[in-house]
Amino acid sequence: MPLIADSVKNIPVMAAGGITDNRTARAARALGAEGVFAGSVFISTEESRVPQLVKDKIINANGLDLLLFRTLPDYYRSLPGKLVEKLVAMDKAGASNEDLGQAMGGLRGLRIGMLEGNTDEGYIALGTGIGTIHSVKSVTEVVNELATG
Repeated sequence: MPLIADSVKNIPVMAAGGITDNRTARAARALGAEGVFAGSVFISTEESRVPQLVKDKIINANGLDLLLFRTLPDYYRSLPGKLVEKLVAMDKAGASNEDLGQAMGGLRGLRIGMLEGNTDEGYIALGTGIGTIHSVKSVTEVVNELATG
């Protein structure tokens, strides 16, 4: 981050990845970011459409709980579940990205996992910063916390 911020002095730099609380936002700014991009922390907010079951899984998990598998277009990280464990096994066995993408179910698998909480047939894609998410907060609380970081 400092190298990028120093090399583009007149261009705002945003930090992304693991930004979930005031400490991580403060650290990003200390390293030269003018702003942050936060994703996973908003999935666990009161206003989020994901069911409480998914929010509870996020609160009770950390980055080490996430399983990584290769697919189209890139890699995914997801909380464990039958589908994800199948995808990880396929990936380790050398399945093609196309085969993994088909087994994954594309956005259908994301909808089933995230919006229905069904990890047997879907996946819950998150970032590794989830370990610092300890409660369900409002979007206002999250934004205020990140802004004061």
